[in-house]
Amino acid sequence: MSEIAQPANIGSRAATGAALMVAARLLTRFIDLASMLVLTRILLPADFGLVAIAASLCGLTEAILELQINQALLRLPTVARLHYDTAFTIGLIRGVVLMAVLVASAFPVARFYHDARLFPLVCFLGLSPFMRGIVSPRMVAFQKQLSFWRDFAIELSGKGISFVFGTMIALLTHSYWAIALNTVIYSGAMMAQSYYFAPYRPRLSLRELHVFAGFAGWMTMAQIVSALNWQFERLLLGKVMNRSALGMFSTAIDITNIPFLALFTPMARPLLAAFSHLSEDRERLAASYQKASVAMATVGLPLLIGESLVADSTVRVVVGPAWVGAVPMVRWLALSLTPAVFTLATWPLLLTFGRTKTLLKRNLLEFGVKFPLAIAGVLWAGFSGVIAARFVSELASDVFGLFLVRGLTGLGVWEQVLGWKRSVGASLFMVLAVEGLKWLLPPVDTLAHAAVDLFACSACGAIAYTFGLCMLWILSGRPEGIEKLVFDRARHIVSSRRGKESSVFGKSVSFPVSQPIVEQGSQDSFH
Repeated sequence: MSEIAQPANIGSRAATGAALMVAARLLTRFIDLASMLVLTRILLPADFGLVAIAASLCGLTEAILELQINQALLRLPTVARLHYDTAFTIGLIRGVVLMAVLVASAFPVARFYHDARLFPLVCFLGLSPFMRGIVSPRMVAFQKQLSFWRDFAIELSGKGISFVFGTMIALLTHSYWAIALNTVIYSGAMMAQSYYFAPYRPRLSLRELHVFAGFAGWMTMAQIVSALNWQFERLLLGKVMNRSALGMFSTAIDITNIPFLALFTPMARPLLAAFSHLSEDRERLAASYQKASVAMATVGLPLLIGESLVADSTVRVVVGPAWVGAVPMVRWLALSLTPAVFTLATWPLLLTFGRTKTLLKRNLLEFGVKFPLAIAGVLWAGFSGVIAARFVSELASDVFGLFLVRGLTGLGVWEQVLGWKRSVGASLFMVLAVEGLKWLLPPVDTLAHAAVDLFACSACGAIAYTFGLCMLWILSGRPEGIEKLVFDRARHIVSSRRGKESSVFGKSVSFPVSQPIVEQGSQDSFH
């Protein structure tokens, strides 16, 4: 009996943990949005541009020195005290080296950008990755038990604390240091709370170093290249553009990334778990990957296109009319990310087979395409050239990913592309509906008009996309997928409620629930 109950228990706890992490990411992104709403009305675009340069340098350095300490502990069947001590010691050494590198590079960076303020800013922001690296290693014990409510509480409360202090400092000083303090306080709050939830008395030891050595390889290189892909643009633009323009661009990226990262980044772990269970069954793995890929495109594509459609009203409502220069950046940055939604599931698929070297190759391809195009683009067309380079590199990475999936699962390239036809068609219908509505709405020239435009266009877009998706699904013969899963779940809920109402009123009318269809739809959508 335990053999049967255990998988169900594990699946339930994994699903609950995944739901908690998605909820945590969504809530923290809402707090980020609130922080952005407040800070952009107190500080200047040049302040954000200055901090963007320092933060990009810190992020790049952190990625170069990144070690998979947590993943190494998770892979161990049992974790002893010496493992925790070694993990803490490695994190501490890494943090000290990271701080030394940042302090040593702060002065040359300040000279390179001709801005002395960067020296103390880089040194101070280095505290953030340092503190993230020395969180209590005993937190991994709860993660091994698939208990994530502590991670949820730590992440959410950390964001809340940093928001309060960052806002207070901004109101009192009107200085760019409020942005930096917001970042450092968040990391410090998370570190302190980790020791409250998972008490641990630090002790230095490297006796179990061999356990962690195997994780410093292709995956580390892949993360370094990935960090270069995301950070070098701001460092490049910081050299050739003024701080105000860079602040506009940095804020536009943050606005664009909020819904994208909040929804899809937390999905990697459950997908990795699902693919790992099916790695020996190529046919079921192919079906699982295809449904995951189609589901992500179904949700992600309208989000990014919708962001582009309401860029003007979004910028005016979220960060204020002083930031209208960021409107075209938000519009085109959102569209530049659209190729990424089609192959988001490739990353956990590659890790399932341990293809970290292939992951590195993919990241190198993206960087190799983006780097020369971004340099040429910024010199020729400014921010537009950088955004175009983003789109082309994402597209190249997508094409590469299609052939990778074919080799790992047997799914044909054309078969993968056809899986996205309903989301693409429904998105086009949404664009026509929203653009038609804009002709009837007043110009977005005041905050009130912007709020009306944002609400009306968002509602219209959601309704039009849902209607278009349902129509295309019905015309396609109601195939398995996210549409069928939602439809069956809704029918199950409605039937259950009607059955309860009938029993309450003493009627002998029955409303049978097609349980086998619901279960089959649920299983197919996941496996």
